[in-house]
Order: sequence, then structure tokens, then C-alpha cells
Amino acid sequence: MEELTTNVVADTNLDPRIAKAALGLVLGFLRDKDKTGNIEVMIAKMPRAQEVIEASQFVGDGGVTQVIEGMTSFIGHGRADLNILAGQLEKLGISEAQTDALVRQVLKRAEVVIGADGAEKIRRILPALRERTDLPTDLRHSA
Repeated sequence: MEELTTNVVADTNLDPRIAKAALGLVLGFLRDKDKTGNIEVMIAKMPRAQEVIEASQFVGDGGVTQVIEGMTSFIGHGRADLNILAGQLEKLGISEAQTDALVRQVLKRAEVVIGADGAEKIRRILPALRERTDLPTDLRHSA
């Protein structure tokens, strides 16, 4: 977890505490959406990852989550779930570019921890997530 946090801080210039909170939100989101178990394996192999996820659950978003969750009963989940995550990250003061860099680092770390196939399954959780985090092939394998 520390190596991932260090890489995120280097790519985003975020304060390490904010980076950890954001990583906890992203890993928790991915864990909740991943039906393959790959994120669970990744979390289990990264010391302190579960602790970071649990700590991130206390990050509020000013009520945005409740509004979006209410709307999803009419329009379905999918992109709405991604918008909830984006709202939580925005509440931490994280820009879209920083979010993209953070997610790219999570996927790079996933390749190291659970392999390219596992990382690709994580990348496919939601089409919107895949669109936001597509990496050129040369960057995918340089982790």
C-alpha cells in the first residue's frame, strides 16, 4: 500500500493523507463492483490496504451520494456509481486529472500484484472506468 501511495503522490502532487483517502475510496469502489474477486486478492496482498479502505468510508460528499443513489432507482446504476465516486474524490479536492492519474496507478499496481489478466478484469468493471483509464500499451507493461 505504501508503494502505491508513494506512486500516486508522485504522479498527482497530492498530500499523502489525501492520496490514501482517495485510494481507499477507489479500492473500496472497485471491490464493491468486482464480481471476479481480483480486487479482493489485490487488497489481501497489499499490507494496510483494508485499513485504508475502512478509513475512507468516513469521507463525506455533502449529500451528493444520497441524491445520486435516489436517482439510480429510476435510471439504474453504472455511470451513476462512478459519479458517486467522482463526487467523493472531488470533496477531497482532487481534480479529474489527479483522479485519472490515481486510477492509472491503481491499475499499474494491479498488474504487478495480480497480473495483467486480473488488472484487465478490473479495468472492465464499468465501461466509463475503462474509458477514463485506458493506457497506451507501452505504459501498461512498464510497471
